[in-house]
Amino acid sequence: MESLLGLLGCFATPVILLLALLVGGWIIYSQMTGAKKYQSQRQTKLSDLRKRGITAPATILSAKNGIVKTHGMFVSWGDRPEEVGNKIWVTYNLNDVTEMLFEYHDKDRKYYLGYPAFAKLEKQNIVIRKTGEEAIATILEVEDLELVHSYHKEMKSVLRLKLEVTPKAGEPFQAEAQNTFMNSGLHKYTVGKTVTVKFNSQDKTQVALV
Repeated sequence: MESLLGLLGCFATPVILLLALLVGGWIIYSQMTGAKKYQSQRQTKLSDLRKRGITAPATILSAKNGIVKTHGMFVSWGDRPEEVGNKIWVTYNLNDVTEMLFEYHDKDRKYYLGYPAFAKLEKQNIVIRKTGEEAIATILEVEDLELVHSYHKEMKSVLRLKLEVTPKAGEPFQAEAQNTFMNSGLHKYTVGKTVTVKFNSQDKTQVALV
C-alpha cells in the first residue's frame, strides 16, 4: 500500500505542475488577448472620433504621469506641473465633450500640418536624384520652413532654397528645392553658396539637392 501511495505521489507532482502551467498560460493568454482587443477597439474609436469630431485649441489645467491599462483604467504616479498652461490641440465629440483625444502641442502644429506634404515631396526627390540631370546651382534665398518636430529641432531643419540652376547644356533657370539639413552644416547653405543638384529635364520645377 505504501508503495502504491508513493507511486501515486510521484505522478501527482508533475500533474499538478502541468496544471499550474496550463492555468498560468491561459491567464497570460487571456490578458494579452484582452489587451490586444482593447487596443484595437480603442484605435477604432479614436479613428472614428477623428472623422466626426471637432479639432480645437485647448489649455492644460492639470496633468499626471500615467498609463491607460486594459478596459480603460488609468493608473497615475505623480503630477506634471510643467505641463500646466501649455497650449495643445484636441479633437472632441460635439455631443459628448468628455469624449476627447490629444492631437499635438501647439508648438508642433506647423509640423503636423505641413510635414506630410514635405514627406511626399521627399519621395519625389529620391526619384529625381536617381534619374535627373546633374547641375550646379547658386542659392538665392533660404527659408526655414519650421517643419521639424520640437524633439529634433536642435539637430536638424527643413529649408526651402530658391536656386539659380546652371545646367551643363541650355540656359540657366530658377527653381526651388526643399530638403532636411543637419543644423551643424547649415553654414554650407547660405545665400551665394553653390550646391550640386539634379533636375527633371521634362519639368524643371522639380529640383533636388544631391
